[in-house]
Amino acid sequence: MVLELLKYPDERIRLISGNIRLFDDSLQNIITDMIDTMKENEMSALSAMQIGIQYAVIVIKEDDLYKPYINLRIIGQSGLITETERTPYYDHISVDVPRHDKIKVFYEDEKGTAHYGDFEGDFSRIIQHQLDYNYGSTFVDRVDKETKRRIGEHLSEGLVTSSNSSCPTIFYRDYIKMAYKYLMLFVWLSFLVPLFTDNITILKNLFLFDKIALGSIVVLVITYAIYAYYEAEKLKQCTSCQTGNIMGTVAVALVHWLVLNMITFFWIS
Repeated sequence: MVLELLKYPDERIRLISGNIRLFDDSLQNIITDMIDTMKENEMSALSAMQIGIQYAVIVIKEDDLYKPYINLRIIGQSGLITETERTPYYDHISVDVPRHDKIKVFYEDEKGTAHYGDFEGDFSRIIQHQLDYNYGSTFVDRVDKETKRRIGEHLSEGLVTSSNSSCPTIFYRDYIKMAYKYLMLFVWLSFLVPLFTDNITILKNLFLFDKIALGSIVVLVITYAIYAYYEAEKLKQCTSCQTGNIMGTVAVALVHWLVLNMITFFWIS
C-alpha cells in the first residue's frame, strides 16, 4: 500500500523511532508499504518515519532489489566529505551537508539476523541521511547556524524544531522507582540500630516499621512494572521505553527486596 510522505510543516518528522523487537508479519507489512511508497515516488531510499511509522526501519534500493535495514546503528566512522542533499520533506530546498565518507554499521534484516557492514562514498551518505530520520532530525540539523537561519527564513513557518509527541526527558515511572529506592535505603539504615541499642520497645517498633516498609516496597515495584509498560506502549517512539529495560529494573528491585526481607527477619526480629 502506498502511504503519504510527511511534508513540511508536519511535526511528526521530529519523532524518535523505536527499535523493532518483533520480526513478524507486521514488520513485513511495514516493509511492503515502504517499498510500494518508494516505487510510487521513484525514491532510492526511505525511512519509516518519513511515512509516519515510528520504527527504526530503513529501506534502500540496491540495483533492482529493495533491502531493509532494521535497528541500524553506526558503530564506526572516518573521513569527512560535503555534498548537496535534498529531502521530500522540505520541498525545493537543497543544502551542502558534511557527512562521514566511511562508516561501519550494525543492523538486522527482516528476520532479525544481525549483520555488520562497511560502506563508503554515496552509499554511506544515503545511510547517514536516512538514519537522521530515526533520531527525529533532517539534514537541516547537520549544517552550520547561519545556513540553518537562512533556511528558516525561507520557510513559511520557520524550521520545525520540536513536536509535542516527541520523547520526554523525564518518565513518570522514574518517580515510582525513586520512592521504592528511598524506602529500601531506610530499611538498610534500620539494620544499624540494633548495633547501638537493645531496648525491646525500640526494636519492636523498628521491626514493625521494616515490615510496613517492605510491604510498601513490593506494592511500589508492582505499580512501577504496570505503569512502566503502559508508558512504554504510550511512547513507542522512545528508544528508552523498551520492555527489556523495564523487566531488568523490576528483577533487580525484587532481588533487593528479597535480601531485605531475609536480613529483617533474621537480624531485626
